[in-house]
Order: sequence, then C-alpha cells, then structure tokens
Amino acid sequence: MGRRHAENLVRHVSEARLLGVTDADESARERVAKDLGTTACASVDALLHRTDVRAVIVASPKRFHEEHAVAAAKAGKDVFLEKPIAMSLESADRVIAAARDARIRLQVGFQRRYDPAYAEARKLVSSGALGRPLFYRGINRDLLAPVGPPGSMDANDILTESAIHDLDGARWMMADEVVGVRATLAIVGDRATSPASDLAMVELTFARGAVAHIEAMWGARYAYDIRSEILCENGAVIVGGFAQTMLTVVRAGERRDDLYPGFLERYADAYVVELRDFVGGIVDRRPPAVTGEDGRRALSIALAAERAAATAQAMAPE
Repeated sequence: MGRRHAENLVRHVSEARLLGVTDADESARERVAKDLGTTACASVDALLHRTDVRAVIVASPKRFHEEHAVAAAKAGKDVFLEKPIAMSLESADRVIAAARDARIRLQVGFQRRYDPAYAEARKLVSSGALGRPLFYRGINRDLLAPVGPPGSMDANDILTESAIHDLDGARWMMADEVVGVRATLAIVGDRATSPASDLAMVELTFARGAVAHIEAMWGARYAYDIRSEILCENGAVIVGGFAQTMLTVVRAGERRDDLYPGFLERYADAYVVELRDFVGGIVDRRPPAVTGEDGRRALSIALAAERAAATAQAMAPE
C-alpha cells in the first residue's frame, strides 16, 4: 500500500513532492526509491528528522501505526495514516492526542469515501431527496485469501482490515452513530491454510433506528466484489453489482469487464483523489474530511463486532 501511495504522489499529485521513503526491508526501500527517483531513508527517525519534510504517509503494518503516527506528530509532520488508525481504542486515543497536542493534521485512510460512485451516493442520500435512510447493506468480497506466517494474523483481522471499510462507510452514508453491534466470524475456506477468520457478518443498529448488514469475505476466488445498497423512505441507491439479469453466475478464473481483480484496481481513482485532498488540505489549511475521530469510531465498531462474535450477544461501541 505504501508503494501505491508513493506512486500516486509522484504521478498524480502536482502540489506535492516525494522527498523520501523508508521500510524495514532495505531492499524494498531501495527499490522503491530508485523506481520513483527519491531518497531511501534508513529509518523512520531519519525521515522524520528531515527539516524539508512537511507531511508523511504512514502505511506500515497496523501494529506500528501508533508508534509511527505519534513519532511523526511529535516531529511536527502532518500525517496521513492508513486504516485502521490503531489496534486498540487506547492506542487510537494516544494517536489522536498526539496530533491534537502537536497541532498537526491527521487524516485516516478510508479511500471509499473518495470513490466517485460512493461520493455521489452519499450526496444523494444526504440531500434528503429519497427521504430518511432506513437500511444499509454492504458486501465486501476479496478475490484472494490472506497469507502470512503462523501467528501473524488475528481472528479479528477481517474486521479491522476489510469489514472496517463498510463499518466506516455505513456510518458515513447514514450520517448517524452506531449504538448496537451483532456479529459472526467464521472460517469457510480451507481451514488448513486460513490463518484467521475469512468471513464476517455484522449487523449494526443506529441511534435513529436505521440498521445495516455487512458481509466481508476473503478468498471469494471469482473477483473483488464490492457492492452497497442504501434503502431510503422513497427509493434506493445501489453502488456496484451486476447487470440486472434474472440470473448471474461467475466462476473462479472467469474474466468479466464488470469485475475487478483487487482493491488497487477498483479504487485506483479514489486513492488519487484521497491524496490530493490530503495535500490540498495542508496547502489550504482546512480540516481533514476523514478525521482521527472517524478512524477511532470505525475501530470501535470493529472491536465491538469482535466482542459480539465471541459472546453471541449484542455489543455497544465504546
């Protein structure tokens, strides 16, 4: 993900200049630096201590998000932080506090908010033209199953890495806060190779009475399939989906023009718009569209879903 952000900065964000990259893997940082014509910094500290660096993108593994974001804030750098904001609410609070104390700009990466179709759907729903939103349905299926050595993934990773896009998206689309969460986690793929749950089903209840149902899956095999429906009092908005036929069958390995192989292809434009907004916000000195508090709320819903799945009871986000 870090490489894609770096490429987008170089190729599509004219107001910014990529001054350096760093990675724990020396060969990786050297390769990216060479490919993009920038400097490979030996460490995060080396990058943050540069006086010519005004802002940083933190796209490290989530277990390092707090460490890297707090260090950047203390160094006075504006921060674009990939989701999830952190691994716990306490950690998220420390990130938000560090940004507030340093008076730097903290933006959390939820690229779906910048996708043209989702942005237009949000505009339509929030206009009230279709009446009050009643129900949100989200489908988030990834073509590939996660890979990693034993112990590298947690059972809730599908919530904080995948479903969290819809957890944030539902809250954003409905313009309301979540007050209740129910969830089920399962391994439906190859149990011998699945390091964590590969299916999550989450039900949300909102403060004003609306509800949502979210499905996230890894290893769908047929495509990267993202769909959302927002049912309102006087109509519905649908993002994604197949052509309106009576029956659609998609087989593994089949190529279709209306399906994508992965999230980088599906959200290619959204990632560019997202970074342009981050950089433009720094230049214009305006608050971020996706705040640290937004990141915290999405994480709190994901963690409530984890507790709900473990106890088979409804949970309230903290």
